[in-house]
Amino acid sequence: MGKNSSEVIVKNLILFLIGSIILSACVTTPDMSSMEATVNAAVDSAVKTAVAPYESRYENFVTTDDLEASQQEQNKTIQQYITEHIDRVNTSRESEPTPVAEAGASVTPETVVINAGTQMAPTPTAYSYNNSDTCVDRFEYLYDITIPDGMVITPYTYFTKTWYIKNSGDCTWNSNYKLIYQSGAEVGQAKEFPILNKGYYIKPGESLAVSAQLAAPDGIGNTYTTYWAMKTDRGEVIGDGEAKNVYLSSNFRVERSFDVIQNFGSLSCYDDHGFFQCGLRNQTAEHGIVYYEPVPNFENRRNQGKPAIVVAPPLGENTVVRFEFGPLRFPRGSWFYTNFSCFPATPHCDVQIRLYVRKPGYDEVLVSEIREWNDGFMGEWKFRLDDVEVFDQDFVYAIEVQSNGGSDKEDMITFANTRIY
Repeated sequence: MGKNSSEVIVKNLILFLIGSIILSACVTTPDMSSMEATVNAAVDSAVKTAVAPYESRYENFVTTDDLEASQQEQNKTIQQYITEHIDRVNTSRESEPTPVAEAGASVTPETVVINAGTQMAPTPTAYSYNNSDTCVDRFEYLYDITIPDGMVITPYTYFTKTWYIKNSGDCTWNSNYKLIYQSGAEVGQAKEFPILNKGYYIKPGESLAVSAQLAAPDGIGNTYTTYWAMKTDRGEVIGDGEAKNVYLSSNFRVERSFDVIQNFGSLSCYDDHGFFQCGLRNQTAEHGIVYYEPVPNFENRRNQGKPAIVVAPPLGENTVVRFEFGPLRFPRGSWFYTNFSCFPATPHCDVQIRLYVRKPGYDEVLVSEIREWNDGFMGEWKFRLDDVEVFDQDFVYAIEVQSNGGSDKEDMITFANTRIY
């Protein structure tokens, strides 16, 4: 490099330094982390502006893979749910006397029995089937598994409506059979849902849980009814009944708040031994109790004149009982509230009460807990959902009661005014 070149470089460097000094006297050098945050904020703002017109479409979009994965997960849950329920019903009825008919009437004792080979959530079969062209497709509605008619749902909540039906025809159902939207409120996340995954079959006489994934609109105070039919592998659209025109339905009301006691029929109940039927009043070592009480008793011996829910774990030490509701979605600023109390004249009542939440498909999280013992006063439990980061998403809520020892027969808790608003 020659002398002239070096001089040019030195002169340029000096000019650069002088310019920098002059500029630094007039302008504050920006902090790089602040600069990055500013750029990121600008990018986020631009993206939100560009996506805003399409955002609602993306929120409601459900892929086929999502639906199939959800169906498989739900089938596992429903299989356990129904199997445990039927086992308990059959076990309890073995010890019950046969009903006595009134004069001139005949009575067939009601039973809940599953035929050999029936699957709650079907499992792949090894046999090959061949439906004839003359086989007749029929189904019989048995009962609702989730979301009983009249249940309150909060706006924008995604939920799964599940019906239990029986193959009452003589065709074998396969993965080409679908549950399809028929009429009424268009609240489905899709127009059709497969009733079975590939390689699964339901033979005549067997029963199956079928589901549609729905979403509650924002029409607060409105009641929605949606109707669903079955579409066979031959394209026939059928309902229940002799004329095949009685369709599966879901009826729900959209409200801003959720009153747990008014929606008692939508609760699911569990204890140390698994699922049990909400409404049981006979506390034993084998199961806890959760029942609706129109005229409740409180430890302060005052009656609020409102119905309540009575909850008690199975007899024993550190046993647990819980009731669940949801999924429900509440906006920022919502509150959880309940009163709770031991029974009167139960000096040894001593329990731990917990509230858990669970996003569908995720593990549950403990968000709050409180202890109750008989101190002569009715307790109050209130907190903002914002404080525990529970808002603007679908959550299943579970209130759990655990005995803390002492006299387990006295560990009975009354919940009143239980709601999220």
